[in-house]
Amino acid sequence: MPVLTIRIGKGQPLDIKRRLAASLTRAVTEVLDVSPGMVTVLIEEFERDNWATGGELHIDGAGRDKEMPALADLEAFFRKPAAAKPVAPKAQPRKAAAKSPRRR
Repeated sequence: MPVLTIRIGKGQPLDIKRRLAASLTRAVTEVLDVSPGMVTVLIEEFERDNWATGGELHIDGAGRDKEMPALADLEAFFRKPAAAKPVAPKAQPRKAAAKSPRRR
């Protein structure tokens, strides 16, 4: 019975948490081949004044740079990558024709 614990900053709307739980459950059921009823998702929320990145509290603006936006697009973490275009198999190199024995 998989149990997932997710820690996020406080303030995410309830619909985001619902989508997060549903997405995580879907991913776990696909990978582990278990029923959705077997998956438990626990969401722990932290106040921004109890969370620091790079030595700076999030309440003071840490984590709001290009690499980690304040409210990340959670759905982006669970999107499947686009299917790669099928590549045509390369033609096998032709073998040289067998040489016939020389006549003298």
